[in-house]
Amino acid sequence: MRLTHRFIFVLTDLIIIISAYVLALLLRFKSLIDVVDNQWSTLVFLLVLIPALFYVFDLYNHFIYIQRLRVFFKVIRVWLVSLVIYVVVGFLTKHFFLIESRAFIIMFFCFSLIFFFALRVICLKKMLETYFSNSKRRLTCKYVGPLEKFKELSKFFDANIATGLTFVNCDKNAGSPTGCNETFLYSQAISYDRLYKEIKANLVPGQTLHVASQLFNNLRLGWEWCKIDAMPVYTFCQRKYQFCRDCLRRCLDIIGAIIGLIVLAPFFIITAIAIRLDSPGPIIYKQKRCGKDGKEFVFYKFRSMYHNDGKEPELDSGDNDHINRGMLKEETLKDKQITDVGRILRKTSIDEWPQFINVLKGDMSLIGPRPHRPHEVKCYHDWHKDRLSIKQGLTGLWQIYGRGEMPCDKSIFLDLIYVMNRSISLDLRLLFHTIPAVIFGKGAY
Repeated sequence: MRLTHRFIFVLTDLIIIISAYVLALLLRFKSLIDVVDNQWSTLVFLLVLIPALFYVFDLYNHFIYIQRLRVFFKVIRVWLVSLVIYVVVGFLTKHFFLIESRAFIIMFFCFSLIFFFALRVICLKKMLETYFSNSKRRLTCKYVGPLEKFKELSKFFDANIATGLTFVNCDKNAGSPTGCNETFLYSQAISYDRLYKEIKANLVPGQTLHVASQLFNNLRLGWEWCKIDAMPVYTFCQRKYQFCRDCLRRCLDIIGAIIGLIVLAPFFIITAIAIRLDSPGPIIYKQKRCGKDGKEFVFYKFRSMYHNDGKEPELDSGDNDHINRGMLKEETLKDKQITDVGRILRKTSIDEWPQFINVLKGDMSLIGPRPHRPHEVKCYHDWHKDRLSIKQGLTGLWQIYGRGEMPCDKSIFLDLIYVMNRSISLDLRLLFHTIPAVIFGKGAY
């Protein structure tokens, strides 16, 4: 049913884009047929760009439409980002395939904003409520949690028919487990390890799990589709048939790594010269890291610290403090260890670029948990080890939403959120969100 919703959403978006495009053409050029260069390529570009951004900002998730104000701000963000991308791409390509007319650009984006605002902010919630007013169209959602909260949550779902869920108590449905399409977990866990164990116990491959937890407030992901008792509600869905997805993911990794190495090759040379002039030592820093299932591999980085032929006990001790004592990653590094050029490399994440080689070799993936060192892995708690069940990545949730600003348990829980929700579409979304995270250097250390 959700695929049907998303198909309808995408189809509606395409109709809106075409309508805004036609109106802008008519008002600016007084005609529709071959009135300006790049007419059709511009339309194709917009038909791909805007729906992709709607997906990235989670506007194809019908649950969020119970919050009109949040939808309003998401639509504004999509509109601004799409406008900026259009202008930047047009400037960089000298409008090789995009319409250059400023009047057309202004009119198209004004019309599209009006149309999307009318549909998504004003009309869509009412349309969903009308559709789901027929109880046969709703999915059955099993409740797991304290019994005293069931009645309150049931009233919430009755008042928000747009969710398309019929709420039932777990005990009442115990005799027919196949009757439940989705599960809602109300967690009172006060630690991430307990929360992870509760989620893992209720997560069924191929089924959707909604989780309400106070601990989500500390993650700042912005993934919640509502809040209940000031507790964000996140959605988890563990995909089936991961083997096929892994094969496709490997193809994307190879393509991405090759493109990255080719595009960044000139900057590799510049960075290498800067490192060599800044301090003595190797340009590439090699280190053992733990990959999938704990298998060790040689990990590559541009050197950002002063060279030490021996072991670095202070750094090793700091890494252990990050795991055992919950210290922030950036607090475990001593400023005197980092070179002047190294500070720039770390802040801009340029020091991570050689890991495209690791991706190409198959040691890592473009998206995944960051690989830890062997002595860090030895300090893992039992629930931490699940982050090693997949290939480690060049970027991921920790890179985007936390990095050095996040204590260990919280950062590992972020990694496990990715492990549980892993999909090709999520990977593409995280790649997009990595760009602003790198540009603004959030949490870099």
